Amino acid sequence: MAHDTSFILDDTGRVTEWRDGAGRYPALSAADTVGMSAGQLLRALVEHPADGGEPPEQLALSVDAAGVDAHTLVTVAHAALGPAAARLEAAFEFSAFEQSTAGLEMYDAESRVVRSNAAALAMRGRTEGQVIGNRVAELGSRLPMADFLQEVLDGGDPAVRGKVQGHDGRGQPRVFAVTAFRLRDGRRTIGAGSVIHDVTAQDRAQGAARLLARAHETIGTTLDAMKTARELASVATEDFADAVSVDLIDAVLQGSDAPPPPVGTDIVLRRAAFEAPGDLQAVYAVGEMSYFTSPTPYTQAMADLTPRLLAPETSPSDWLMHDVARSGALRDARIHSMIVLPLSYQGRVLGLASFYRGPRHPVPFDPHDVDLAEQVSATACIHIENARRYTREHTTAVTLQRKLLPKTFPELSAVSTAHFYTPGRRHTVWFDVIALSAARVGIAIGQVPQQGLDASVTMGRFRTALGTLASLEIPPDELLAHLDDVTGRILPGSPASWPSPADAPRCLYAVYDPVCGELTAASAGWPSPLVTSVTGEVAPAGVPVGAPLGQGAGYELGRTTVAPESMLILYSESILESGGRGEDRMAELRGAAACAGHDPKATCDSIVQTLLGRQAADGAAILAVHTHRLPDDRVATLTGSRDPAAVGDLRERVGHRLEAWGLESHAFTAEMVVSELVTNVIRHASGNPTVRLVRDRSLTIEVSDEASTAPHLRHARVQDEDGRGLMIVAALARRWGTRYTARGKVIWVEESLDEEPAAA
Repeated sequence: MAHDTSFILDDTGRVTEWRDGAGRYPALSAADTVGMSAGQLLRALVEHPADGGEPPEQLALSVDAAGVDAHTLVTVAHAALGPAAARLEAAFEFSAFEQSTAGLEMYDAESRVVRSNAAALAMRGRTEGQVIGNRVAELGSRLPMADFLQEVLDGGDPAVRGKVQGHDGRGQPRVFAVTAFRLRDGRRTIGAGSVIHDVTAQDRAQGAARLLARAHETIGTTLDAMKTARELASVATEDFADAVSVDLIDAVLQGSDAPPPPVGTDIVLRRAAFEAPGDLQAVYAVGEMSYFTSPTPYTQAMADLTPRLLAPETSPSDWLMHDVARSGALRDARIHSMIVLPLSYQGRVLGLASFYRGPRHPVPFDPHDVDLAEQVSATACIHIENARRYTREHTTAVTLQRKLLPKTFPELSAVSTAHFYTPGRRHTVWFDVIALSAARVGIAIGQVPQQGLDASVTMGRFRTALGTLASLEIPPDELLAHLDDVTGRILPGSPASWPSPADAPRCLYAVYDPVCGELTAASAGWPSPLVTSVTGEVAPAGVPVGAPLGQGAGYELGRTTVAPESMLILYSESILESGGRGEDRMAELRGAAACAGHDPKATCDSIVQTLLGRQAADGAAILAVHTHRLPDDRVATLTGSRDPAAVGDLRERVGHRLEAWGLESHAFTAEMVVSELVTNVIRHASGNPTVRLVRDRSLTIEVSDEASTAPHLRHARVQDEDGRGLMIVAALARRWGTRYTARGKVIWVEESLDEEPAAA
């Protein structure tokens, strides 16, 4: 029975300590009572009754007359037990102690067991005669709780709670929750008591729940099979295993289908992860090929997809009698148990996970741990399979992208080019170099949102559309306006369905004329190119940046004259976003471009080494274009009048120029083209006709006028006397077209040359 009010008398009968934990006597305090005689305190108890208004009905005395600290403890009770209540109290004490499912024990001040109920004896695996009278520390390791008792008996906390690791009669681990408390007689500790619960099942369930929750939270944060394997190993070594190794089939890492079992030794595996906070050293480093000899538990598990639990009764040499390297490493690390678990998805083998326990986890694995390892690994298998499928689709998409991008650029006299390209995760970048008339060059770079097969197809459609528009000799600003119009038909969905303008396609298109060095360009959300001069100065080309494609906005044309032998650098914006501040990255980009000289390949390499130590998140593209000027003696401009007699004069002057170039064999065709086109200018256009000859890898004949009317082919009838001019031109030329200028139009005709042009 618990009492809340008591006091202590010294050997002279004076009160030395007053206790009223329940506050039943608010009128009495320690300051009032300490120093009173016993009679004075009894009178005060009667004069100041408890909060219930009743005087005390019973006083219980406990006398300690030993030593210099002799005292008498007096306990105040307000309801004395009658005979029936006393019997109930005795019955409760007996039943609670003897019939409780919890272990109950009492100990003296020397930690000897005074009393132990049946549940506690069962936990210890001993009889009452083997336990009573023995010190707790001498009763073995099945229930190691001596430290708890000693902490209580030494005068620390009056009660201590905690868990102890024990085992049962078969050596299987058991976990016990122990509450030890002090037994006092007055101010003197006379012993201790304990309440013991076997919480093995609850502790295992809680540990498993924590591990599974951690696995679901941590494993599979990316679509990277190698990282998923590392996450599995990291989670399992926190509080489950001393070491974990994960080996995945190499073909799975490349995105190929996982093979069905049995998996033979001819299947190549790669070490994907290894975690070992202890002393275990990996036989194979992460990233290396890993090999397993047969028969071993590793190969057996991958053959039948059945986990292997290797118990401590056998040695590592028995486990791996055919694998000397592994058995030696396990023995040196004092590994005592191991789980070999096949990683599989829908009956196909992804790889192998091995869990090891040693000194850090002295309790060996058991069948429950195998089930837990399977659950954790199943989470990893789902994400590894997702990563495999993503890798396969990504590889297919990248392969398609590379096939849709130009493998090599055309060999042109106007420019020398080099490029660097790496696929991204959120955007698909594309680029092109297009041969135009009169040795001019079209340069394009752009990107479409997202990655994958659909994005690759979309990229190909954009590149095709731009190439088609470029072949029509449209100025860059007009070309982007046309491309903006067809964006809604090229992209799946509509511009309204795009999350933000940041996800809209972007593009830059520029035209370089090697005759005069003029660069005309327009941008749809793409950064202006950089221009590196012969002296190494790097500056933006000054191209106005307009809205991304699909926004219905117009575009402004930028014009600049590029010095001979300059370097144009077109780059994806992701290069500036892959790390650091934009200003710093731009400074690094300019520095890398400046120190590379005038070799396009060296320029790409310098930028990659300086800025792309790690791959840009959105992919990266660099297009370096070294510009050249066409020598003056390769261009001839001839101006005529509107007099019909001027046709013969221009034809004759063209013949002389071709003879000077050593192209007499092309004179007839060129003269015929000039005759037909100049005649058309005189008859149907305005302004004086001007003929320009450009000798490059082919011969280009241009006839310009001041009219903006568009010529077109006509199929003349037999009786018609005219209308066959352009048909004759088209039949004689390799290709022909029309280009509009600020003053009118230019009809150009390109004729193949049998020989390369002579050196200037």
